[in-house]
Amino acid sequence: MKSKMISVINLHACGRSRQFLIVLFIVFNSAPVMAQEDEDSFLEKFAINVNVKNMHTWHGFVVTPGAMVAGSMDVGLFREKFRLGIWGGSSFNGEYTELSYYLNYRLGPKSILSLVSHNNYSGLENPNIFSWNKYHSTNFLDIVVETSVSQYFPLNIYFSTILLGQGGDYEIDVEGRIEDSYSNYLEVRYPVFDNNKLRPSLFAGGAFSFFTEKTFYSEQANMVSLGFQAERILSILNYSRTLKAKAFWNPESKRAVLELDFSLL
Repeated sequence: MKSKMISVINLHACGRSRQFLIVLFIVFNSAPVMAQEDEDSFLEKFAINVNVKNMHTWHGFVVTPGAMVAGSMDVGLFREKFRLGIWGGSSFNGEYTELSYYLNYRLGPKSILSLVSHNNYSGLENPNIFSWNKYHSTNFLDIVVETSVSQYFPLNIYFSTILLGQGGDYEIDVEGRIEDSYSNYLEVRYPVFDNNKLRPSLFAGGAFSFFTEKTFYSEQANMVSLGFQAERILSILNYSRTLKAKAFWNPESKRAVLELDFSLL
């Protein structure tokens, strides 16, 4: 009887051992698969872009007139509701350098809210990328809303306001008092048509402030960007690349430029 009990106990022990070994086998074999799935999921959310441009323009400004390379890295968070990233650019002659941060929040299928910290420290003897002092730093924080009216009327609306730092975005009155401008830039863009190879569009952008006559972009409320843009999809060695050509006129500065932008990644 005793030997039978020992046999039963040994049988149960062996059964538990086999179950334990099976569990260990499943865990150790599924771990690489789970790690691979996590890695694949992260890579799907992570994006890198590299562009070569003959110049860089922004909100009616010619930021740098020389050829430059620009790149961005960002990652999707919380089921792609947010995208956190950095954007940087440098001219080939070394006169222009910028590194900016951004956080995008998708409000809906056609609407995005963004916070952008612009950090252009080109030509500064003692740059401080961590300073947003409006008197001594060129860094500033911008809040941006982008949306499209509808599928049937695809008018794109872009609106931005300078919030913090401001990099000179203020006005000094006759008594020497300083008043922040909190400058706004409003741009509307309408696609002429859209097919698989060519996407031409027309746009108009203006600057204004609710607090001062002067703005960050102009001496008074004015149109600062009027023009058109064309995007063409090119097939190179079985890869699709985008070439953009943007021509615009700035009534405020009396300047006109043609910007070319070619995507490498």
